[in-house]
Amino acid sequence: MSWPVEKVLEEALKLDPKDRALIVAELSHPDANATPEEVEAAWREEIARRLRSIEDGTAELVDGHEVSQRIRAEYES
Repeated sequence: MSWPVEKVLEEALKLDPKDRALIVAELSHPDANATPEEVEAAWREEIARRLRSIEDGTAELVDGHEVSQRIRAEYES
């Protein structure tokens, strides 16, 4: 098992059972076995959805520096 997998597993096992079940469900979802073409099409749809939300003002935009700070704070605790 590679280090990233070990780390993800270690962190996942710290979650409450409900959150672990959610992860299992997401990983077991049919989209997890999608072809590269299906994945690309899904990303195109997601990009279009995100662009629309930016254009119509419903997206919450966060400065990249703030995102980095949030990530650091999450992993430092």
